[in-house]
Amino acid sequence: MAAVCLATLTGVAPASAQDTRQREQWAVAPGTVFDLPGAWELTRGAGVVVAVVDSGTRIDHPDLAKNIWTNFGEVPRNGKDDDSNGYVDDVHGVDLTTPRKVQNLSDGAGHGTHVAGTIAAAKNGRGVVGVAPEARIMTVKVLDANGGGNMGAVADGISYAAANGARIINLSLGGPFRDKWLAAAVKTANAANVLIIASAGNEGISIDRQPFYPASFPSPNVIAVAATAPNSGRQLPDFSNFGKLTVPIAAPGEEVLSTSKTGGYEYKSGTSMAAPHATGVAALMAAVRPDASAAELRAMMLQAAGRSSLPVGSGYLDAARSVVQAMNGSSYNGAQRPSVRILLATRNRSGIVAQIASLGNVRAISRYKVTLGGRTVAGVKHRSSPFAVRIRSRRGGTLKVDALDRRGGVLASATKRVVAVRKRKGNPKRGRHVGGSVHIG
Repeated sequence: MAAVCLATLTGVAPASAQDTRQREQWAVAPGTVFDLPGAWELTRGAGVVVAVVDSGTRIDHPDLAKNIWTNFGEVPRNGKDDDSNGYVDDVHGVDLTTPRKVQNLSDGAGHGTHVAGTIAAAKNGRGVVGVAPEARIMTVKVLDANGGGNMGAVADGISYAAANGARIINLSLGGPFRDKWLAAAVKTANAANVLIIASAGNEGISIDRQPFYPASFPSPNVIAVAATAPNSGRQLPDFSNFGKLTVPIAAPGEEVLSTSKTGGYEYKSGTSMAAPHATGVAALMAAVRPDASAAELRAMMLQAAGRSSLPVGSGYLDAARSVVQAMNGSSYNGAQRPSVRILLATRNRSGIVAQIASLGNVRAISRYKVTLGGRTVAGVKHRSSPFAVRIRSRRGGTLKVDALDRRGGVLASATKRVVAVRKRKGNPKRGRHVGGSVHIG
C-alpha cells in the first residue's frame, strides 16, 4: 500500500457543511491535539459495528436513527429467537437489565445515548456529529435508569456483542473489583478479535495503584482512556483517573456535547465521554484496515499518540495519525499461521448455530469443513470473520471446524461442545456493582 502522510490530508476532499451545533463540540474543532478533521479526509468509519454496552440508546434520535445496527437474522416483534442466538427479538440489540425476554432498549439514564452520539452521530447537517459518523451502533443495555448495574450483566453484554458481529466494544463504566465473569468475557472478546475501549474512572487517582475494572485488565484487546479538558485538549481535569502503566491514552472528556435521551443534546463530563472518542477513532481505523486484529488496532493507536507530560502511557489520542498509521501499517497476520475458533455452538428445535472466527493469515484459507460427531454436516467458503453456520440437526455432541487450503489440506482446527440454546437471559444481579463513569459536580 502506498504510504500516506499527514501533509497530504489538507484539501484531499472538499469539506462538507457543518452540523448546526458542531461549533460547540470543542473536540471536533481544528487545532486540538485530537485532530479529527484530518482523519475525516480519509474515512468516516462506514459500516463498522460498534457495541455500546451501557444504559440503552434513544434509537429514534434524529442524529442516531440512521446509524443504528440491525440484526437482519431476527424478525421484529414476533416473540421468537429467529437467529438462535439465545435472545428473542434482538433486532437492534439486547436488554440485559432484566431476565425477561423483552428487549427494551430505551435509555432511562441518558448515559448510553450520549456515548452513542459521541461515537457515531450522523453528519447530516443538524445537531452534533460523531467521531465516526458512518459507523453502526449496537445497543447492549446493562445499566438501569440510575446508571447502575452489575458486572455479570456487563460480561453477558460483552459476550453478546462479540458473538453478534461487533468489531469494537465501548465500556464507559467500571468498578474497583476484579470480577471473574467480566475477566472471562474479555477473553471471549479477544478470541473473537474484538477491541474493547474502557473509561479509566473519575476518582482522580492512579489506577496503577488502585485498579478500576475493566480498564485495568492487562489484555491485548483492552484500551483504557483518561479524559482531557476543553480548548486544545492538553490538560487532564482533576476528576480523571490516570496511570502510566494502565492508562495508555487521553482523549476529550470534559464538557462534551452529544445526543440526549430527550431527543435533543446535552453536555456531560467524565472518562465516560473520553472512551467513546477513542472508540470512534478505532472505528475509523477499522474501516480502512478491516484485516487488522484487535491487538494491532490497539498497537497502532498507541503508536500514533501524541507525546505528552501527562501521567498516561502513550499520550494524547491523535485521530488523524491513528488513521494514517492504520493505512500505512503492515499486518502481522500475514506472518502468523491461520487459526480458527468456535465462539458459539448452540442448538434448539430449528437446529444448530455455530459462530466461527478465523485469525492469522486467513488469506490461506479456502473453505471450512464442519463435522458433528465425526460426520460432515456443512461446507463453507472462506468469508469475513466472524460468521455463522446453520446446521439442520437437533442432536448434541462435539462440533469440529477445519480450515482448509485450496488443496483440501487442514490449516487449523477447533472443537466445541454443542449446548442447548439459553431459554432466558442471565441473572442481571450477578457480580459486583458497576456504574457509568460520569463526573458529577
